[in-house]
Amino acid sequence: MPPQRSDRHRDPRLTVRPDTDLKQQATQALSDRDREMQGFVVACLNALVVDPDGFLERLKEHWPAEKPRGRPRKATSPSADGDETDEAPAN
Repeated sequence: MPPQRSDRHRDPRLTVRPDTDLKQQATQALSDRDREMQGFVVACLNALVVDPDGFLERLKEHWPAEKPRGRPRKATSPSADGDETDEAPAN
């Protein structure tokens, strides 16, 4: 396999996966106000840098619940009753 190319962009990428409905609603709310998602995210980062405690306080009630990161673990052994499953345990 060929080596991966380094990112030629000066600034690092930021990747998030919001719920589809939330993203659609936020995109619509921004569009209704002649704004776009990328600018909104950068504005939020700027607001955080300027006033971290105040900005985070305003977001407190909107903060998402923590989710486990990474891929779910694979089942490594058959269950005690002899049934085998390829599904990871539900989180």
